[in-house]
Amino acid sequence: MNTVSSLFSSRPAIDRLRGNGYGDADFQVTATPVLYKASGTDKFGGILKLEDKKVYYREDTGDALAIHGDRYEPVSHTMMIDTARNVLERSKLNLADIKETIQVGDNGGVCFIRHQLPNHEIRTPDGDTAILEMLHINSFNSAWPYQATVGALQNACTNHQVFLGSTAGIYKARHTQKLSVDQGAHQMNRIINILDTQNEIWARWYNSPVTTASAFRYIADATGSKFALGKLKEGEVPSSIMTMPTAYNNSSLMYAWTQYREQYAPKMGANLWSVYNALTDWSSHHVGTRKNTVDIPVAQVKKSEKVQQVIADFQLAA
Repeated sequence: MNTVSSLFSSRPAIDRLRGNGYGDADFQVTATPVLYKASGTDKFGGILKLEDKKVYYREDTGDALAIHGDRYEPVSHTMMIDTARNVLERSKLNLADIKETIQVGDNGGVCFIRHQLPNHEIRTPDGDTAILEMLHINSFNSAWPYQATVGALQNACTNHQVFLGSTAGIYKARHTQKLSVDQGAHQMNRIINILDTQNEIWARWYNSPVTTASAFRYIADATGSKFALGKLKEGEVPSSIMTMPTAYNNSSLMYAWTQYREQYAPKMGANLWSVYNALTDWSSHHVGTRKNTVDIPVAQVKKSEKVQQVIADFQLAA
């Protein structure tokens, strides 16, 4: 399919998304000088200005989001969403039945836009299927640069399956750089090859057995349990470690380890694929004691990035 025919065939699907608007991301950001009142204001002349810095705030609420230097050029969330849609429209991907989800976190400081493409599907090693999923991220608070990554949504368990860092990135740009829709579309067209590569990686993981201790180490590493990792290094076995209050009360460790032991390993075997599924289950579904549901998307993406770091070690074991 050439670029012109792709554009015309994709336009109705993207126009449908455009008609849905921008959701909670529909606001603009304005900058103003940073002023402050120092102690001993009579000595310094009252209100002072922080040179070469500006505070960026929401126009609709007045809430401050971040302080940046003069060179910073904010990319609004609405501009990011428009760019994501334009990139998809110009790509050669099959956009029929595309689904879009827009989420904001950190009081609007971060925006995530997920696109799921059901017509790009791959079969997982355990017989399930997963559809292509793309994640665009934008932030005003420097938590993330503007970027797009590719992953998959597994149909049976709705886990957001992250890919290895070497295959996951599509494009990334600092806010001081201009975004290129054409370049983004060109990079997006690489996704079909990425899916084939990822399928081969998953198959290797499925055929790579792991010991109980190795599985526990991966999960403890991803969930940030230094205590559990330390006890494992001292020679304690996972079943013993999980009876200790420090480990038992770590809700992330408990959730991921329970999912591995009771759901994935019995069903798919004690292998890297089961560990991977337990980790993506945790990053996709575990909320823990978080009371502020608005920031759940932020937590999910941060967990996914941690999973991505841990599965890089799978390559050494597979």
